[in-house]
Amino acid sequence: MKRQLAAAAAFVLCAALARGGTSPILDTAARALGVARILSLEYDASGRYYQFTQAPAPELPWPPFDVDGYVATLDYARGAVHAKYHRLQVQEPGRLRPPAEQTMDQYALDGMSWNLTPAPSAIPTNLAERNAELWGSPQGFVKGALAHKARVWKDKEGWWAKFRVGAYEYTGSFTDAGDVRAVFSTIDSPVLGDTSIEFKYSDYQDFGGVRFPARVERRVAGLPWYDLAVSAVRVNSAQPFDVPAEIAANPVPSVTAIEVTELAPGLLMFGGGTHNSVVVEQAAGIVVIEAPLNEQRSEAVIARVRALFPGKPIIAVVNTHSHFDHAGGLRTYVAEGVPVVTLERNAAYYAKAWAAPHTLNPDRLAKSAKKPVFRTFTDQLRLDDAVHPLELHAIEGSGHNDAIAMVYLPRDKVLVEADVWTPTPAGAAPPRVLNPLWENLYENVSRLHLDVARVAPLHGGVQDFAILRTAVAAR
Repeated sequence: MKRQLAAAAAFVLCAALARGGTSPILDTAARALGVARILSLEYDASGRYYQFTQAPAPELPWPPFDVDGYVATLDYARGAVHAKYHRLQVQEPGRLRPPAEQTMDQYALDGMSWNLTPAPSAIPTNLAERNAELWGSPQGFVKGALAHKARVWKDKEGWWAKFRVGAYEYTGSFTDAGDVRAVFSTIDSPVLGDTSIEFKYSDYQDFGGVRFPARVERRVAGLPWYDLAVSAVRVNSAQPFDVPAEIAANPVPSVTAIEVTELAPGLLMFGGGTHNSVVVEQAAGIVVIEAPLNEQRSEAVIARVRALFPGKPIIAVVNTHSHFDHAGGLRTYVAEGVPVVTLERNAAYYAKAWAAPHTLNPDRLAKSAKKPVFRTFTDQLRLDDAVHPLELHAIEGSGHNDAIAMVYLPRDKVLVEADVWTPTPAGAAPPRVLNPLWENLYENVSRLHLDVARVAPLHGGVQDFAILRTAVAAR
């Protein structure tokens, strides 16, 4: 059925092109960009990539990576997208990060999105942005405008066109000569809600008979996302690919499975996926440490808490830092009326972000319109209890994030932390070079004179603190 729909869409597109454009500017753009003859387009590039959702502080831009070997494949006939590139994280002055180098291999087809890592790994949350690469490209935007009966107008800034594909609207501007200058759209984010994306094109050149911009820029949420210099363009050379069988069988993996590990009576780790939460029973109620990923995960955690602790209210959700994979489920707790405990810098960011429209994928908070309640701190905060008191401490000097906290349970000698120490899996060789984030965590524990026996990381399994102590000592 999906292939039939794709074929039907291709037929509609070809018919629209055969009839000619719906306005003079679309006709001009189609001729200038060679739209009618282009079934697919590939371009080679290099430059900068900025990792959306992973800012080193809530008010800072996304962190930069140097990119080379970038090859983008836009298969308009099949509605397929493929991007492969090598990236190396830029080491910003004054910030100690571990080396981060990867080859990214990203795909979208038939309403599914995945990466090769090297095995296929479903990434459904990236489908909208990858489809935007297709419709937001110069030739793709003109094709979309022709096929979807775009509204066209002119104002003092020039020519404009707007069309919709499903839930997503694309608005683009043209020069009088038909070059696409910019395309604007919106995607959904569990933290930001309706999130703007912008494609900007400049320095059009002739690449082997096809007109294409030599500079491609993208912005997301108003911040740089890509800045690429194009070196080569090829048309109608895309090699077809299929959706891997394992992706087709499970295109949207569940995030609701929860595996409960008891660290002590009334102290539980909720795992079962890529991210953990830690649940603490206090006399006044339940404290949940971390609300990762999205609403689906938070609903599953809340349901399990209520099943295990019937009649006990959730009195707080603790957030370690503002990276979206660790903050994407906070809105669900706000909708429940649960106070959010986090560093002051994070609270200011969330208050602004959560006030933004959330119309593409309305969640419980968008429907309830509740206002968040924060309990903030700048250095440390204690949540007292006779059995499980909690201490929240800002981690000073972390290269990962400037507003990140760890949680210490002094009676249990357990430390809860996110991202700064993801223990090496059992049986794996330790890293040859000590991760500076590990060393920084150890220094913070020593500075605060915390008597830590075990670490409950928010990625991976519980580990003895002695493992980290040994790794740091061997440096």
